[in-house]
Amino acid sequence: MIYNNLSGNSLISYLQNQLATANGAQDTNSAGTAVKNLPVNAITTAASKAALLTAGKSHQVTVASAALNQQQSTLAGDLRSAMQKSGVQLDSAVTFSLDSKGKLAVGGSDADRAKVAAFLAADTSKPNFSSKLTTLSQKADTLSASIQQRAAISQAARYASSPTGVMSLYATLSSRQESTPSVFSVSAASSAVSYPGMLAAQA
Repeated sequence: MIYNNLSGNSLISYLQNQLATANGAQDTNSAGTAVKNLPVNAITTAASKAALLTAGKSHQVTVASAALNQQQSTLAGDLRSAMQKSGVQLDSAVTFSLDSKGKLAVGGSDADRAKVAAFLAADTSKPNFSSKLTTLSQKADTLSASIQQRAAISQAARYASSPTGVMSLYATLSSRQESTPSVFSVSAASSAVSYPGMLAAQA
């Protein structure tokens, strides 16, 4: 499953398999020098975007992204309907994300944030919208982490020259991944969820 990040022995085994595959089809530049000899900085700047795009286009990620997009679209529609019934009208788009402590944070104008905060505080539905919004953000953050992990694995396997090197390079690449949280944006007419490692999935 896309949401199960690799770790421990499973990660080592996967990296070794990826390294074997990469060694079987090693790329070279126009001068005939192995791409594996590129320094880490060159790898991260020249290949990271391509690796993310490749990871983002995998079948598992595509399926997971489509499911997430459907969930955000449905949640946005439900949220608009519930706020309308409660007499809440937004002046502009509001955003939802998780802060560093994992708590739901609302963005937007002061007036709109106040309206949304009051609505969420008065919401008695089960599960309530705060819970639904938190769950959506968690899923987007997990998908983002999975995409970035796949990209790091791919780069490490491609550019490292040994099993020891692949783990070291993977650790380096992982430490440079974006930690920006996903953002769920909702307006009167549209909604979107965006996250590092993937283009925005829009309703």
